Amino acid sequence: MESQQEFSLKAYLTYKFLNSFFVGTALGTIFTIYALIPPKVYSLGGVSLSVGAWLLTLLYVKLISIKPYKRILLFIEILPFCYILAFLLFPNTFYGALFIYGIYQISFIFGDYLVRSETFIFSQKTLFSSFDKYKQAGYLLGLIVAFIFYNILESWGIEDKQTQVYNIHFLLLLLQIGVFITLCFALKGKSSKI
Repeated sequence: MESQQEFSLKAYLTYKFLNSFFVGTALGTIFTIYALIPPKVYSLGGVSLSVGAWLLTLLYVKLISIKPYKRILLFIEILPFCYILAFLLFPNTFYGALFIYGIYQISFIFGDYLVRSETFIFSQKTLFSSFDKYKQAGYLLGLIVAFIFYNILESWGIEDKQTQVYNIHFLLLLLQIGVFITLCFALKGKSSKI
């Protein structure tokens, strides 16, 4: 319970919702962005991901606590800004796609760690139920919003998939700003009740 007081749980739930909203909205973009990358890069990326995640497990004893969790979570939420800005500045380029793929791989390296830490810090089953409900609702809403967004672009005569993906990145930038702000509020620990 004491560790939960380090977080504002209402803001943390909002963060979980907006984070998944972002993921749902962004999901379709990677297929267009990654089209420029040869398949062998995915194999190399998978190897890097596995090795990186394995190396991180060697540090779990030191990292699975509140302070490292907060710092790593903030770091992970800065990465989408890098990916979005890279795409907006260098759209539809091989090196831009490779950079974005690399950023995604870095964030995936920390995936297991974040789940383990969250389980350690928030030990109540009811909280996990709330977290997952908010995550699923956000993800679903993100998918729906992306579908509507692409349909609106098509109704305006914008049918090129690369142009559509470029345009949705402005929405993704706004969403990520919201994700980051709510995470900052969540990490302040002002309230411990949902």
